[in-house]
Amino acid sequence: MTLVGRDDSLRVLADASSAAEVGQGALVVVRADPGIGVTALLEAHLAAMRDSGLHLHRVPVLRPGGRTSLSAGTPDWDEPAMVVIDDLHHADDDTLLTLHGLAGEIYGRPLLVVAGRHRGVAPERFAALDRFAIVHDLAPLANDAVSAMLQGPSPNAADAGGNPWLLSRIDAADRFAQVTAWAADLAGSDVHVLRCAALLGDTASVDDLAAVAGATPSEVLSAVARMSARGLVDESGGEVRVRYPLVRDDVAAASAGLRGSVARALADRGAPAERVADHLVHAPVDPWTVDWLAERAHQLTSRATPAVARLLERAVAALLPGDPRLPELRVAWVEALLWSGRTEQARRAASEGLLADPDEAIRHRLLVVLGVIANGEFDAEAALAVWETERREGELPARLAALDAYAHLLAGDLESTQRAVARASRAAADDPLVEIYLCNIRAIGQCLLRDYAAAGDQLDRASALLEIAAYDRAQWLMSRLLRAVLQNLEHDPAVTETIEQARPVARELGLGFLPWTHTIAAVTALNFGEWDRALAEVEEGLALPHQHGMAGPLHAVAATILLNRGDLPTARVHAELADEADLYGVAMFYESLMMVTRAVLAGVDGDLKRAVDVVRDVVDHDVGMRHDRSVAPVCVPLVRIAVAGGERDLARRLIERMREWSDEDDSRIGYCTGLVDRDVDRLLAAAQDFADNSTPLAAAQAAQDAAVALAASGRSDAAKAAYQSAIDRFAAMAAHREIDRTAANLRSYGVQLGASGPRGRPKHGWDSLTGAEMRVVELVAQGLTNRDVAERLILSVRTVDSHVSRILRKLDCSSRLELAVKYRDRS
Repeated sequence: MTLVGRDDSLRVLADASSAAEVGQGALVVVRADPGIGVTALLEAHLAAMRDSGLHLHRVPVLRPGGRTSLSAGTPDWDEPAMVVIDDLHHADDDTLLTLHGLAGEIYGRPLLVVAGRHRGVAPERFAALDRFAIVHDLAPLANDAVSAMLQGPSPNAADAGGNPWLLSRIDAADRFAQVTAWAADLAGSDVHVLRCAALLGDTASVDDLAAVAGATPSEVLSAVARMSARGLVDESGGEVRVRYPLVRDDVAAASAGLRGSVARALADRGAPAERVADHLVHAPVDPWTVDWLAERAHQLTSRATPAVARLLERAVAALLPGDPRLPELRVAWVEALLWSGRTEQARRAASEGLLADPDEAIRHRLLVVLGVIANGEFDAEAALAVWETERREGELPARLAALDAYAHLLAGDLESTQRAVARASRAAADDPLVEIYLCNIRAIGQCLLRDYAAAGDQLDRASALLEIAAYDRAQWLMSRLLRAVLQNLEHDPAVTETIEQARPVARELGLGFLPWTHTIAAVTALNFGEWDRALAEVEEGLALPHQHGMAGPLHAVAATILLNRGDLPTARVHAELADEADLYGVAMFYESLMMVTRAVLAGVDGDLKRAVDVVRDVVDHDVGMRHDRSVAPVCVPLVRIAVAGGERDLARRLIERMREWSDEDDSRIGYCTGLVDRDVDRLLAAAQDFADNSTPLAAAQAAQDAAVALAASGRSDAAKAAYQSAIDRFAAMAAHREIDRTAANLRSYGVQLGASGPRGRPKHGWDSLTGAEMRVVELVAQGLTNRDVAERLILSVRTVDSHVSRILRKLDCSSRLELAVKYRDRS
């Protein structure tokens, strides 16, 4: 094993050896936990001392008794000398007594004694000896030493906790056998407690560990104390954990046969159903498991994992037809399939379950599964068809009525939505899940009415109910996504955190939630001026197998950014694809964004008439889910186009629309009014307000328009100052077209600009990397594979592959290892 990261320790021993050569002897005790590398350190020091003036002596400790050549007293060593004793923790008492005697006289002799021992083993035996010695504690390896030892980053390195012995076996073909044997040898008679601790995961209470191990808490505490002394486990506040994740995982895998008994012990202690199920998924299905699942399946389904779904499937397969437990377990299995993201299997299983003519309660639950899937795909027509038969036979049950309301909302039929909400509301008091559905639906309505405070109240209520009264993964996700939409509308920087909270669940459930998540993230990043991140979200969303109507908004975001950056050919492609995309369901809320893109592109092409016609079409015809409400948020670019086309009356109509659905002090109203009236003060004030509200594109455009207005009035110096404010923001977003366009406008008024600042990133070197690329570099330098990076950043593997290829090219690296080295050198 290569010795790395021990320069300081070798220096301590070398200094002690040099002192011994001139008659200043010492006793040096090196302490460490097992596997940390005491033996390797002593061997390296012995090798370094071969050419010194010291006579070298090894003193082996013979097991099991621990006798050494010191057991009979001090040998007659030729001096000057260095004596090395490894595994001193196994030595007998006679050896320790001899060392005590040497410690009193060694300092005046040319004699160095170096002893290595495990830190935690019987520390009371060595307390007196340590007081006479130079004590050197050996710590786990630091991250840079770990990488050097492994000759490059390794994705599993962190699980070894800097333990050199574990690191040396981390990629060995027989690692599993070696690690479990090493741990069992250290644990000795306490190995059963170690296995139970490993099975219980990250941490386990002493009481749980005692119940699972079949021991008393005091017996467990004693075992834990012994294993802690051997460096295997840690205990704090009654919580026990296996010190190294690598050891925990390998020992747990070797102890899988205990999973069933662990599950029963936890169940007897009243542990949460999810925790018991985590163990049952690894155990055979027996009668006790079936009975337990039949009683608690409803507690598992709403937060089910794929493993829980498989467990329920195995339980269903274990029962004979006619078993009274079968219907409940089968529908629970279908629900678990849904909530664990296996939607196609859930759809098939639910449809097959309905063919068996189940009782009413089971039938309604199966219909709910099918309805959730159809609504989750934003397919209102398919959703309404699911419960059409139930509707013909009478009033829909509460949960189906809530799903019915959502389906009508997806279809854009607000009157039917209100009627369905009224029906569902009658049962909401008795079913908190129905109330959660209605809170989310009401929040959507309040957002359309631009009553953001009321929408926030509805989402707060939904979150509280999800926390304390009922849980539904789709409704939790819906609540998070609606919160993100609301925060984006209010320019709240917390929106990014909300999106990242939602993203893992969106990835698990899939359906239309995932492309919607990418769309919200893309629009948010667009508004906040983080355009590289917005384009990455667009790329991720369009790479999905199905966008569920979100392709149009995603292409519109890309077109908007690329238009501003001057990449007109690619922008046109995205704009054309946005127009061709099917628009339905949630995507209808984003139709106004697509219309704005179409109008802006027409203006860029110099066809102001066509651009103004698009604006007039937006004003005069229905666009989006609610025409009058959906136009207001996008009025700013529409007013700019109308003013540029000389249609100030049309611009004023848009401003009146904004006033109807916005506060009078809304910065957008001030900006648009200033644009129509050529009021420079309003434009500059709006630019500052936009900047304060983290909307850099609007801030840059307002300053840009102010600069042009100032130049037109002959105020050249003020125009330059306003434009400098605009150009700084445009440059930060690499909006090259806007920089060039405004420079040309100002030159037409005789205003000459100097250097316009940075025009974008260089093409090579560290400064050429985007923020997203730097995050990838950091993770690659830690040894993560592209797949690991993709999971950490919640990207597709293909996107990470592209990032890595670009990074290697920009930094002129031929391999990931060279990239990691350059990153460490730079840091």
